[in-house]
Amino acid sequence: MEGLKLGKKTLKAVLLFITALMAILMLMSAWGGKVNPNKGFLFPMLTLGMPIVFIANLVIMVLWLLFLRWRYALITLAALLLSWSPISTVCPLNVFAKNYDSYPTFKVMSYNVANFDYTNQDKPSKPMRYILDQDADLVLMQEGSQERYFLTVPNVISMREEIERKYPYHSDGWRDLVILSKYPYSVVPDSAFETNSNNNVMVYAKAFDIEMHGGKQLRVISLHLRSMGMDKEDKDLYSSLTRNEVNVNNRKNLKRIKHSLYDKLGRAFVRHAQEAEIVRSLINNSPSNVIVCGDFNEAPSSYCYRTIRGDDFRDTFQDCGCGFTYTFNANRMYFKIDHILYRGEMEAVDWHREKVPDSDHYPQVATFIWK
Repeated sequence: MEGLKLGKKTLKAVLLFITALMAILMLMSAWGGKVNPNKGFLFPMLTLGMPIVFIANLVIMVLWLLFLRWRYALITLAALLLSWSPISTVCPLNVFAKNYDSYPTFKVMSYNVANFDYTNQDKPSKPMRYILDQDADLVLMQEGSQERYFLTVPNVISMREEIERKYPYHSDGWRDLVILSKYPYSVVPDSAFETNSNNNVMVYAKAFDIEMHGGKQLRVISLHLRSMGMDKEDKDLYSSLTRNEVNVNNRKNLKRIKHSLYDKLGRAFVRHAQEAEIVRSLINNSPSNVIVCGDFNEAPSSYCYRTIRGDDFRDTFQDCGCGFTYTFNANRMYFKIDHILYRGEMEAVDWHREKVPDSDHYPQVATFIWK
C-alpha cells in the first residue's frame, strides 16, 4: 500500500514537472522573438517550435481537467493566456468570413516560385498556371528570375502571351524579385538591397510605388531574406531527427546536431536580424499605404518578423486566417515563413494558401478593401 502511494506521488511529481516545463517553454517560444539573436540563439530558435509547444500545452491542460485537477490546469492556462498575443499570429481563430461584397477590392499574391522549376521543361509551369488562374491585381514573386528573364524559361514561355495580356506592367526581375501588375508602377530609387552569402549575391528587398484604381497610391516591398544556410546533409539530418531515426544520446550525433542545426540556424538568425533592421529603415521612409510581403525565412513572432512588422503593421493571416498553417513544404520542414503585412487606408478581408506543386513554398493570396 505504501509503495502504491509512493508511486502515485512520484508520478504526480513527474507530471507536475512536465507541466511546469511545458508552460515555461510556451512563454519562451512565444516571446523568444523579443530577444535579439546577437544575445543568444536559444530564445529566437524556440519560436520555430511554438505551434508544437502550444499543442502540447493544450493537451496537458485538457488531461488535468479530465482528471479534475483544476489547480494544475491553471498553470498551463496561465502560460497560454500570457502568450496569447504571439499565439494569435501563429494560430488565429477567424472562424467567420468577412462580408465585403459591397466594397471594391484588390488582390495581392506573394509566391516563392523556385525558378518555376525550369529544370522540368516538358510541361507548362504549374506555379505560373496558378498565378494566371488566380488573376490577382499584384503578384510579387521570389526566386522568379535568378538565372534568366522569367518569360524565357521554357515551361513559362508557352504562357507568355497570356501573362503579358493580363499583366501589362511587369519587371524582368531584379535578381530574384519579380512583379506582375495590372497597374503602372515605378521602382523606388535606392530600395534594392543585396548582401554576400557564401560568395553569392542574394537580393532581399525591392520596393515598387503603384498607382492603383481611383488614384490610390500604394507602396509594395517584396522581400527574400537569406535562407537558413542548411545544405543537403543538414536537411537529411533534420528529416532523420523528425522520424526519430537519430540517437540523440550519442555524443557524435549531438555534435553533428549542434554544428549542422544549432550553429547554422543561429548564424542565420543573426544575419536576418541585421537584414530586418535595414528593411525596417526602408519602411520608415515610406508613405502610409504599404504592403510588405515575401519569403522572410522566419516564423511569426521571431525577432526578424517583429522588427519588420513593428507596431504599425497588421498581418493578413492573423486578420483573416484560421488555425495553423505552413508555407514551406520541403524536407519535413513545415513552417510559415512567408508573410503579407500591411498598414494604411486598407483592410485585409480574405487570406488563403493553396498547395501548388513544383515549388518548395506555397503561394499566399490576400484580398484588401480601401477603408
